[in-house]
Amino acid sequence: MKRITLSETGIKNLAEFDWIKYFKYNNANLFKLDFNLTGELTREELAIISPSIRAFQIGEGSEGKHLRMAVKKFADRTHDLEYDEIMKWFILEENRHSQTLKKYMDIYGIKTANRIWIDTIFRTLRKLMGLECEVTVLVTAEMIALSYYTALSNATQSKLLKTICAQMLNDELRHVVLQSHTLHKISKHRKSILNRIARTLRNVIMKITCFVVWHKYKTLFITGQYPYQWFRTDCLAYLNESIYIERNGTILEETKLEEKRKI
Repeated sequence: MKRITLSETGIKNLAEFDWIKYFKYNNANLFKLDFNLTGELTREELAIISPSIRAFQIGEGSEGKHLRMAVKKFADRTHDLEYDEIMKWFILEENRHSQTLKKYMDIYGIKTANRIWIDTIFRTLRKLMGLECEVTVLVTAEMIALSYYTALSNATQSKLLKTICAQMLNDELRHVVLQSHTLHKISKHRKSILNRIARTLRNVIMKITCFVVWHKYKTLFITGQYPYQWFRTDCLAYLNESIYIERNGTILEETKLEEKRKI
């Protein structure tokens, strides 16, 4: 199972990329979802996917009040007039993800969760500081989601679920690029030692999140052909690609990282 890479977005010049145009185009050209495809899941498959879908459904949805305030302050300070509008579209897309998962859950009577402890921790961490903290936590969750939706797609034969996962992967891949480039804008005028500390913290957060998420939903990941070693390797590879963007302001076209998977 080959990992998708950030270069597959096809974005050549991040500094000039029109995110608002992209979001508008993407919103108008979504994959066709046939919610009449009911009865695709077996009882066993339903039991396997339900816990994780409930968690990711609540994680994708948010009004983003704290994020919006941090974005507004950053946009005003840096005179980045488009950034506030870009993030409005980003939040709308995340909420669409949540709504899509909810609609799929309704087909099979999967109840939504009022609160998931992993999501609560993530939301709390995001609010500890300013925009950088928000974006760091967001992009970590999005990189985890890239591997999660790959595993979820492999876990059943549901055509509808596979199409949903394909849309999620399409969107989240670009979200990772967007948030990584935001971190580039934040870090490029800062002392190198502070950037090294921030990257170390990102590495620690990713490793802890990988361990918690995989073991919490290991039945889904195993069914989706994603053993822990592969999952961790892929998530750390996404992190390295994200850090490359944060350092350089460009996407790494061909990764030089060895991605040998050992079970």
